[in-house]
Amino acid sequence: MTLTPLTRIICLAAVLLAAGTACSADETPGESTRTATVRPPKDFRVTILSEPAGTAHSVAMSSDGKRAVTSSVQEDADPPHGSVSLWDLTDPLQPRASELIPDRGGTAAKVALSGDGRYAATFHLSGKLTLWDLADPARPVPRELAAEGVTSLALDHDGRYAISGGSDGVHLWDLTNPDQVRKKQLLGSGAYSVDYYEVAISADAKRALVSHQSGNGDGGVMVYNLSDPANPEAYSLIRNAGYHSANTVALSGDGNIALVGYHHWTTYNNFLTYWDLRTWDKTELRPMTGWKIVPDTVGSVVRWEVALDREGKRALIAQRHDPAPPGATDPPRSDVHLWALDTLAGFPRFSLTD
Repeated sequence: MTLTPLTRIICLAAVLLAAGTACSADETPGESTRTATVRPPKDFRVTILSEPAGTAHSVAMSSDGKRAVTSSVQEDADPPHGSVSLWDLTDPLQPRASELIPDRGGTAAKVALSGDGRYAATFHLSGKLTLWDLADPARPVPRELAAEGVTSLALDHDGRYAISGGSDGVHLWDLTNPDQVRKKQLLGSGAYSVDYYEVAISADAKRALVSHQSGNGDGGVMVYNLSDPANPEAYSLIRNAGYHSANTVALSGDGNIALVGYHHWTTYNNFLTYWDLRTWDKTELRPMTGWKIVPDTVGSVVRWEVALDREGKRALIAQRHDPAPPGATDPPRSDVHLWALDTLAGFPRFSLTD
């Protein structure tokens, strides 16, 4: 019997459909479940770490959002002690942690992670800045650098460049040659100043974000163009105004999205804002407008610690509370949250217009 072309097509479709059904039947039940767990809703918020009051955290995240590093320091302990943990966030609804670096000094106040997740950095208040090669996370390889008073730290995508802020100003580190580390000062700090800096850097090390807060509340947020590291260009993004001082910054790996934390000097309120830098034009003297994604906390939070993935769609947000009063039976805990920021519906607009 000779089949017409149409009949051949119908028969072939039937064969393919049957084969697909057979393949589906061969799948194990767990496979579809696992697929579902790595595709959470866009607006999920997960608490990945919750520790007793008095614990200070620092957070960092890789560009793909699948690896993170956190430090925990019990500041009210005598002596202070803590640890540094490596997180697997492949399934963001079920984060898994393993101890990465025992915090032998108890003061790993700052951590950083390269965008590719290969390198980490920790800074101890004793003045020890350590780079860690995580090619084998079970056996991290350390390399120590000399540094002082670091209050903020960030790495680029492959750990070739770092930026630090601290008591001696803001510095860009060239780590390309392990035997000849070079450091360039972007912002200085006077001998008797009380200036405070927070820093972030893009994955390609061509853009940096620097929050500057002086003792009287002046300062703001600066954007640095580092395309030519020998001749960096600085532009004012946001100026502190109306007793609002920026004191925390994070930058997405692509350099387009920023998180900025604020402190109000008279009410002691603190809140966190989200900014799309693609709407910013350095040639225009107009106020930036963002979203207030975490509202005023009525003085309960001392500082935020924040980190972003490559596109600014996921954020790590650490919330640190004031010391609990003596005898408090249930003081607020110190938490680290993983947020999806794909949708910003419902968040109020925010602008510093002064």
